Amino acid sequence: MQDILLAIWQQDFDQLIQMQAVGLLVTCLVVILFLESSFVFLPLPGDSLVLLAGGLVGMGVLGPEVTLIYLPLAAGLGSLIAYLQGHALHGTSFMGHVERMIPAGSLPRASRLLQNYGFWALFSSRFVPFVRVLTPMLMGVSRLNLPRVMMASFASAFLWALLLSLVGKFVMAAPVFEQYHELITKGLLVTSLGLFVIAMAAIAIRLFKRPTNRIR
Repeated sequence: MQDILLAIWQQDFDQLIQMQAVGLLVTCLVVILFLESSFVFLPLPGDSLVLLAGGLVGMGVLGPEVTLIYLPLAAGLGSLIAYLQGHALHGTSFMGHVERMIPAGSLPRASRLLQNYGFWALFSSRFVPFVRVLTPMLMGVSRLNLPRVMMASFASAFLWALLLSLVGKFVMAAPVFEQYHELITKGLLVTSLGLFVIAMAAIAIRLFKRPTNRIR
């Protein structure tokens, strides 16, 4: 995996293809998006990775099926797992631990989205880290209709991946940005890693702090 990241960092995509590492890269993207959409305590950088994947599609490194099929499917399945978690863990002490791990205000925000927009909340929350996991979890807690949740999960995942990947593809394919390809790619990699480190540090701080009353 280190060689793959180094090849992307150095913009050496020919080497990436020669290493036959494209399949492994796609697998890593799929797994990360699935985990990021499934577990609220895994603050993985989903948005920036979809942008990066779209950029790699624009440069011909990845095929369009990656952002049109694989990534939306992974994110949609992740939301379904989040729904099942909420359904199974409702009323357990673990939900209290979840509330401590997420940023203050995320749970009330997800609750308001669900109350105001119902199943449409998945479409808006999909673009908000943490909240995109909490919304299907709350749907599970509320025992909302599973087939409708599945439909909303996959539809919102497809829309989210499509829009972000199109932005990434446009930026990397447009001639006006050609001289900035290396800077943009490195920026996305650094942003992904930085957001992950910051989020993990924030979770650790919240877990070690004494529990306080949170808005419900």
